[in-house]
Amino acid sequence: MPQHRLLDRHGEVEARLRRMTGGTSHRRPPRNARNLTAVALASVVAGGALASTVELTSADGPPSQRPGSDGGPDTGPGPATAAASDRVEEPDPDVAAAPQSDGAVVTPTPAVATPKTTAPAAPLWLADGPEAFRATPWNTVGTTPPRMDGDALRFAVSGPYQRTELEPAVPALEEGDELYFAFSVRLDEAFPANGSSRQVITQWKNDSPGSAPVDLRVWNGQLVLHGGHGHPSGPSTFTRSLGPAPVGRWSDVVVRVRFSANPDEGSVSAWQDGEQEVGCYHPPGGTLYPGQTSYLKTGLAREPTITRPAEVAFRDWTVGPTLGSVR
Repeated sequence: MPQHRLLDRHGEVEARLRRMTGGTSHRRPPRNARNLTAVALASVVAGGALASTVELTSADGPPSQRPGSDGGPDTGPGPATAAASDRVEEPDPDVAAAPQSDGAVVTPTPAVATPKTTAPAAPLWLADGPEAFRATPWNTVGTTPPRMDGDALRFAVSGPYQRTELEPAVPALEEGDELYFAFSVRLDEAFPANGSSRQVITQWKNDSPGSAPVDLRVWNGQLVLHGGHGHPSGPSTFTRSLGPAPVGRWSDVVVRVRFSANPDEGSVSAWQDGEQEVGCYHPPGGTLYPGQTSYLKTGLAREPTITRPAEVAFRDWTVGPTLGSVR
């Protein structure tokens, strides 16, 4: 994509962030509920609950969520979708390619400092206060709401049929958008990280029912990028591993998503603890579903068959237009 077009898209995204008014949407609360955002989230600062727990049940019994739920039988990557070795298919923005050597001995040239002529890009969104998240009580089902503990935002579940998530106040993600999403994450020592059932901790969710085009989940002891199971034309599943799941420790994660329903245009990259683990991979079903937008959710959503208590914590959540703007 031409650089001027990338800058145009970043400008459009930033403009949407700045003029966001919380207009009508099937995935947002009614106006009177949206006006409670500051009240519901102000308790974060005081260490209280973020939103009220709301029990929702579907016709089949298990708790459901609003339109746009994960839904479906997507329980995990599974052996049929094991990923081949990652490869960089095209250069990543902001990431310089390593110089190629022909084997000859080269005498290093002294570095010459070049003054910067432009300021580095600034983040577009930071989790820096109560208004950084929308009031979405339907995203907490059957368990305690998210809570703030120092600088960490914690999500806990204690049994089956439970979910606890939040929606960062970021506008809908549209065809052609390209953004970097960064955070530190920690799974508690009791987290069942070695299971093969679905345990999603962040998702770039399609704005309709079905599993997301792109999500980040814990699977078989790994953090993995996964998605595509809910593609309207049929599952187009992909799985790419970042590295070991951070049980009992903090790990820094950055995910870049170029949003497109066209698999040739949509791509994902990922870094864990400063190392690029996934390089410009093009999911077979794209990173958006045709005719849809996506939105960001973070927390913990898992299969009802998992009964073991678990907690995931986040801090330093940032969204920006370049790698340098988020880390």
